[in-house]
Amino acid sequence: MEDRELVSITQGALAIMNPTTPAKVLAAGKAAGLGRGTRVVETGCGNGTILALWGQEYGISGLGIESREDACNRAEETFRAAGLGDRLSVRCMDARDYAPDEPFDCAVSIGASHIQGGFSATLDSLLGLVHDEGTIVIGDRCWRSDRVPPEFAREWPDVLTGYEILGTAREAGLDVAAVIRAGPEDWDRYESAIWQAVLSWLGSHSDHPDRDFMVGYLRRVQDEYFGYGREYMDWAMYVMVPGFW
Repeated sequence: MEDRELVSITQGALAIMNPTTPAKVLAAGKAAGLGRGTRVVETGCGNGTILALWGQEYGISGLGIESREDACNRAEETFRAAGLGDRLSVRCMDARDYAPDEPFDCAVSIGASHIQGGFSATLDSLLGLVHDEGTIVIGDRCWRSDRVPPEFAREWPDVLTGYEILGTAREAGLDVAAVIRAGPEDWDRYESAIWQAVLSWLGSHSDHPDRDFMVGYLRRVQDEYFGYGREYMDWAMYVMVPGFW
């Protein structure tokens, strides 16, 4: 099964495809200084919920970039339903190929660092989308400490510790203005939604050729979560602003 199809099955129905909440998304927007007239671009925007929340609360305008056609359609519907179709739009394409006509005020990647190949590469990419005073918001996995069992750490070679993320931001000339972290209940809700989506798919696809793959996927992600992830894996939104040093 292709990765895009797997994501659509397991997370496509989630309003926010990450272990966070609307309240925390709004807190990140506030820390980023979003307001009426702020132009925002989000790479890997999923179904558009984050941009819609910021559009309703802070009056932003902007663009979501998403490669999955089903998600693009949902994002467009999300913007229309929120009454933001005149201020928010989606472009259905690979974010790695996008080049803006003019720089944005804020560039965002929430749970989509895999597009560029990790936090550092994502930060570099987003910096290319904003002007010199632009802000960056990245939501990403990180290790809770540097003492992660090697057999688990090898499964996630691109994941950094929080301290490494801080250093990466500083090396890019940025200060970290805020960190909004996922709580245990956020993780449980997010992971449980994925399991339920897989179980629902299995229940309605008894003869599908990818059935064995999906059963194996469910077992693997549950083993990872209960065996290691709950204890060692963190997730947070990092709000970064131009440095004052």
